[in-house]
Amino acid sequence: MSDKSIDFTQLYAQIQQAPLQASDRPAILGGEFAADQLQTFLKKWETQKSWQGMPYRIWEHVSHIEFAAQPPDLIYLQRADIFGESGHLSLRRDAQRWLWHYIGQPVTLTAFQSEDFWRRHPNCQLRRYAESVMLWGDRKDTSSPWHDDRVAAASLTYPINTTGRVYLHFWRYTEHGQTVFVQYRELRGKP
Repeated sequence: MSDKSIDFTQLYAQIQQAPLQASDRPAILGGEFAADQLQTFLKKWETQKSWQGMPYRIWEHVSHIEFAAQPPDLIYLQRADIFGESGHLSLRRDAQRWLWHYIGQPVTLTAFQSEDFWRRHPNCQLRRYAESVMLWGDRKDTSSPWHDDRVAAASLTYPINTTGRVYLHFWRYTEHGQTVFVQYRELRGKP
């Protein structure tokens, strides 16, 4: 039998270290734009210095999900997550518009209107926790694809060269114990 007890001393120490100081606050921006402006929006982001630090790109289409530098077809794109050590840009189609939010290093988007979370909520006290989740699939060697019987029809092609399982590492930001933001950071073969 394993010991599943909770170490309250350890939990308390994590909570004490989690509050963000003003100097540690990430940029948190969001907004919307017309559906036909997606390509222009992505081109603007490519000019940001943080873009190079966001190498992981997940494009969710009506019929499939893929990792690629650019989406091959914007017509059927529904969601996108572009992330890395410098930030996380998330996009979601909503009828004839795109909703977006970004959390990470400071950026300047002059062509697109955005709302700055910290201007609207200057006294908000967020806590940040480092976490990870295991993604679908297992890989025996680097020449074979990832495979998982539970999602056998899915094309599991992660953009990292590793064997075994893949883990998504992220920061979870909370306010009064409630998750308010999640910032994807990286994919790795280790938890």
